[in-house]
Amino acid sequence: MRSDFEYAQAAIKHRGLKGKANEEIFRTFLSEYLPGSLGISTGELIDANGNVSKELDVIIYDREKTPILYRNAITQIIPVECVYAVIEVKSRLTTYELEKTYQNMKMVRNLEKTAYVEPSGPIIVKDELYGSKWNIWPINYYLFAYNSIKLKTLAKYMNQKHQSEKLPEHSRIDTVCVLNKGVICNQDLHGTINALPDPKSKLYVCETADNSLLLFYTLISHYFNQTRLPIFLFTNYIDRIEIEDSLIL
Repeated sequence: MRSDFEYAQAAIKHRGLKGKANEEIFRTFLSEYLPGSLGISTGELIDANGNVSKELDVIIYDREKTPILYRNAITQIIPVECVYAVIEVKSRLTTYELEKTYQNMKMVRNLEKTAYVEPSGPIIVKDELYGSKWNIWPINYYLFAYNSIKLKTLAKYMNQKHQSEKLPEHSRIDTVCVLNKGVICNQDLHGTINALPDPKSKLYVCETADNSLLLFYTLISHYFNQTRLPIFLFTNYIDRIEIEDSLIL
């Protein structure tokens, strides 16, 4: 991946095209190494209330159960209920780029997951994430960069952001990976590191330049191997689809 990134930086002069190439390199990696039940795409998310996200670099969704509302060669529109995670991709991560990621993250997590059948009966299975139990998988939000400023500077900014805005655990950037530097993740009370925070965890900077991608992959795979989608109510989206009246003879 590092070689592909360096080649793209040298061969492509247009800044926008470089960014697209970097995103595609990362999506290709995920497609090769994540479970086949997961779909990897770029595109937009929509909820049953008609709210739509901006275009996202990487969307990880349930490949087997997701109806695609729109698709072309490179992008899709996906119902938010079917999405497990979003990953932003940066060529170089600074505090300015980190702030933009926080704003994008808030827009995504403001989308509501309502079009599904809530569990009932004597045995109810829920997902335990962020120190809470969920009827449907909340969207995880990750950040991947090929290069960055110092990791400790980024982690300090993240801590200040969480405290100043009183962001709960499920409303944060969960983990940051910088390819040639390391990973900013979460450490619990027992010293175990995780991709997702909980109420008692703290940010942990792991400076492991040679193994940062492997560590990031290991941390997020722990959760991707647990994902599940309850019964999705596609009919809840019908009111958002405009159909011209027609007369059938």
